[in-house]
Amino acid sequence: MSLGGGSAYKYNPTAVLSEKLVAHGMAVVAAAGNDGSEGAWMVSDSGLGDLATSVASFDNAYGFYHSFTFGGVPHPYAPSVNWGKPITNPAQQVVPLFGKDGVLLDGCDPNAYKGLDVKDKIVLVLGDFTNCKSGVRATHAKTANASGMLVQSTLGFDSLGGIADFPMASIENKAGADLIATFKKAPTTTITWSKSASNFLIEGGGAPSDFSSFGLDGELRSKPDIAGPGGNILSAYPLAKGGYAVLSGTSMATPYVAGAHALYMEVKGSKPRGDALRLILKNTATISSNAGSKTKTSVTKQGAGLVNVLHAIEATASISPDHIDLLDSVNFKKSIKITIKNNSKRTETYTLSHVPADALNWYAKTGATFPSGAPEIEDDYATVKFSQSKVKIAAGKSAKVTLSFKEPKKGNAAHFPIYSGFVVATPEKGNVPVHVPYTGLKGDVSKVPIVDTDAKFPSLVRLDNEDNFSAPPADRTFDLKQIKPVIQTRIGSHTPDFTIRVFDDKKAFKGYVNTKGFGNAVGYSGRDKLHDDDGNENFKSWVWEGKVLASANSTSPVTLPAGTYNLVVAAQRKFTKGNYPADYEVHNLGNVKIIF
Repeated sequence: MSLGGGSAYKYNPTAVLSEKLVAHGMAVVAAAGNDGSEGAWMVSDSGLGDLATSVASFDNAYGFYHSFTFGGVPHPYAPSVNWGKPITNPAQQVVPLFGKDGVLLDGCDPNAYKGLDVKDKIVLVLGDFTNCKSGVRATHAKTANASGMLVQSTLGFDSLGGIADFPMASIENKAGADLIATFKKAPTTTITWSKSASNFLIEGGGAPSDFSSFGLDGELRSKPDIAGPGGNILSAYPLAKGGYAVLSGTSMATPYVAGAHALYMEVKGSKPRGDALRLILKNTATISSNAGSKTKTSVTKQGAGLVNVLHAIEATASISPDHIDLLDSVNFKKSIKITIKNNSKRTETYTLSHVPADALNWYAKTGATFPSGAPEIEDDYATVKFSQSKVKIAAGKSAKVTLSFKEPKKGNAAHFPIYSGFVVATPEKGNVPVHVPYTGLKGDVSKVPIVDTDAKFPSLVRLDNEDNFSAPPADRTFDLKQIKPVIQTRIGSHTPDFTIRVFDDKKAFKGYVNTKGFGNAVGYSGRDKLHDDDGNENFKSWVWEGKVLASANSTSPVTLPAGTYNLVVAAQRKFTKGNYPADYEVHNLGNVKIIF
């Protein structure tokens, strides 16, 4: 499945449906999402079930691309989704968008074009998506009369949205560096575009895709589960647009993993349930290092690794469970039992080892209330001791091994770093090791900030009948026939219970806000993105018309009488019992007076 959507809990409807389908004998694989630039906690809903499989993406090592030539060197490019076709511009000059310090800019500030002649030229910008998305920078370049835009990636290609009527493409980091070097030597050098596609070895290919979403989920469970090839994939496309196109996304990786399920069942002549298939595919996946380094990529990015069908077929052992959730420092599971099963026809001896992976720090700025778009990678490694480093298992039998974990010595618990790694069982005679990934969070997860107060949320504004937002009235009186109070929020981390509570002027609880747009302000909630799909600042606007739900289980809103009410945004902290207000992050928006 590739349904998109946010990231919340395994209790959401699509995750529950996936769980039920697997329990009835099916295999369900779901795209983990393309929100890698948004940071932690962003795996999509559909694959969050305990039995379902959430699929991350790896970039293809090779790609069939159209290219451009600049300074005599051809470079591949990936057109933006909304442009969706090869660029056929005539030969033209390239203009890097430099700042005053000579550093390439991201193109998010339209003032960067002032005094710069880009008319009928291609603009080169930096692929940093912290400040805005690709549609915004494309619009600025088009307004400045540029004829197109190239976006230099950090590595490989970025997935760009762009706008429909503006040629825009992602290029590799080295390609961008080559363009800048040539431009500095010969500014009038022109760029030419290929008429056909060719094969290229892709920068950073074979490693996890930048766009692929990071876990964990709201209960610190290990998601995504596994990865498939999803970056720079030749895929079917509408005939009107050529029939084929190179596309990227976890939506490309997911059908590959579904196909891996089918191939395994065909070879084995069996139809195991989806969670049993997930176990063997995770046990035998290829663990990846970060591109250009020997460091293993975080489990929150690659899951158990890149699916390897041949290894799954050839493996003669398995490890269960297929993931280990160590949780946080307060709830730390320091002792875990795993079961190794020898499926071969001979006695086998397995050697156990530990392979650490990256620790990711999303809150490196002390006091930050929203996770950064890119983590600081730290060498904060857990340690693992085995009840026995080698275990001899007879054919067809199983053995249990106790793993004793210790949290990383390094790492600031106030920054909530997420660490991970793999426990590997290598057979003495067999040729396929099997492994299980683990994840943990150093620190108290109940103290992870929920509401993004750094960006001044939650806030109170007013909405008039022309759908215009503005500051609330000075006396905070809202005539609901003309203006309505709006509570704006942005959540940076999952919460078991997000609520907007209404109290009367005597501090008596009247109910939970019932609103148009986002529905009822009560219940579990995943985190929000920093930007929407158009690159604009993202937040939720809860338009209140004076209606409340008297209880969390109520389905019939009640209209309150005119009067003065206190609005309170409260988000339950993770791993707490839900006692209000002790277990909640509470933000009092003050009193408002409503009249009809």
